[in-house]
Amino acid sequence: MKPFCLTIAGSDPTSGAGIQADIRTFDRIGVHPFSAITAITYQTATEFYGFKSLSDELGEQLDAILNSYAIKYVKIGMIPDNRSLDIIKNTILTHNLIAVLDPVNISSVGERLSSEGLEIEIERELFPLVTILTPNLGEASYYANKELENITLDNIESLKDAAEIIIKKMYVDHKISENQKAVVIKSAGTTKNNIFDLVCVSNFEKTKGTLDFKIIEKPKSSFQGNIHGTGCVFSSAITAYLSLENSIRASIEKAETFFNSRFQSYIELPLQGKILDLTLGQEQIEVIDQIKEIYNYVSNNTKFRKLIPEVRMNISGSLPNATSKEEIAGIEGRITIIGGYPHASGEIKFNVSDHTARLILSAKEFDNSINFVTNLRYKEKYVKGIQEKTNLTTFELLRESQPDSIKHEERSTMRWLIEESINKMGEIPDLIWDKGSIGKEPMVRLFSKTSKDMIEKLIKIVRVIDNE
Repeated sequence: MKPFCLTIAGSDPTSGAGIQADIRTFDRIGVHPFSAITAITYQTATEFYGFKSLSDELGEQLDAILNSYAIKYVKIGMIPDNRSLDIIKNTILTHNLIAVLDPVNISSVGERLSSEGLEIEIERELFPLVTILTPNLGEASYYANKELENITLDNIESLKDAAEIIIKKMYVDHKISENQKAVVIKSAGTTKNNIFDLVCVSNFEKTKGTLDFKIIEKPKSSFQGNIHGTGCVFSSAITAYLSLENSIRASIEKAETFFNSRFQSYIELPLQGKILDLTLGQEQIEVIDQIKEIYNYVSNNTKFRKLIPEVRMNISGSLPNATSKEEIAGIEGRITIIGGYPHASGEIKFNVSDHTARLILSAKEFDNSINFVTNLRYKEKYVKGIQEKTNLTTFELLRESQPDSIKHEERSTMRWLIEESINKMGEIPDLIWDKGSIGKEPMVRLFSKTSKDMIEKLIKIVRVIDNE
């Protein structure tokens, strides 16, 4: 099942911050977004004019969602008043949610987003229910009651002290328990060329709790002024990666990577306003368009029903120099058969494929020109016909020769599959096929450099099976 994430936050008409930014971030990372709005704000990227609390409707929004869908992870942003706070607190407790809190009470242009003094109530009522907290330096200074200015790597102890004070407030008795939690103080300090975040993760070891600290550096911005909504995007990214079954530490690190890639690209608005660019880049659009070309050929041909495996079919494509699943696009939910025609279960998105994505990444380690792969149903007569009647190169993978040490490691299996073909043929062939094993369906994997290349190969394969 596709992971779900819930955001509870305010609505931002620029879509650069708030619930709109959260939804866009969830979608980019590959999880399905649910949302409940705490307030309507009246703002631009440079001016804040006010807000209207939706606390009267918040409980009904959350009940409708959480009583119908199995949601485990929630990102919390703008909390406008005590009633909203009480509803959010009771919702976390009732549904046992894992929460990431961006404790934002002041907008990026310096105006209040909540009733006066609500910070104290949030600290007392919500901090103990939260798994990860993402304050900026000013918020960390407030909650730790410490002066935090001009932080560098040479005077970082005061920052660590602040993180320790805050993370202990996330436990009921202020003692670290077996429930792991974390604080990320954003843009906490500077070095000569970089800014850095301080990550503090709690651990329980035997009879005592310990804190692990990590500095994550990133390049300073090359412009003056503020980018609207950065905190929303970062905390949402952490939540999304948690829902993808990453550890707390890995979720934070992946969110840092995602955020940094977006921070280097922003949309310049009039009046010096800036928001993170969460739209797809041109290279990503080109990959999606090529997958669409392949899918359009497949879905308009009833003969392809013979080539859909029991585990269903996917078509994956990669950015030219991809090194991670986030840079591989595929069809969400794969391709099945409806009314005799192949039919996609979802949209084409990045970071939604697994098996075929790992296959491409493994192939690219040996031949970076490989950018597309699809999986096809295996039949002995199909493979024999392809070998006899086409010029496509093929390689049979013998599952029984796979080392026991990697049989249950999917990434290792994909790498071994590619290495075997390289060792035996000196190249990655057009098709790698195997007869399956216990719990593994027989499968054909078709590789190509471009969509045109893939379609030409599929045409040859269809001609063969059409005569079988």
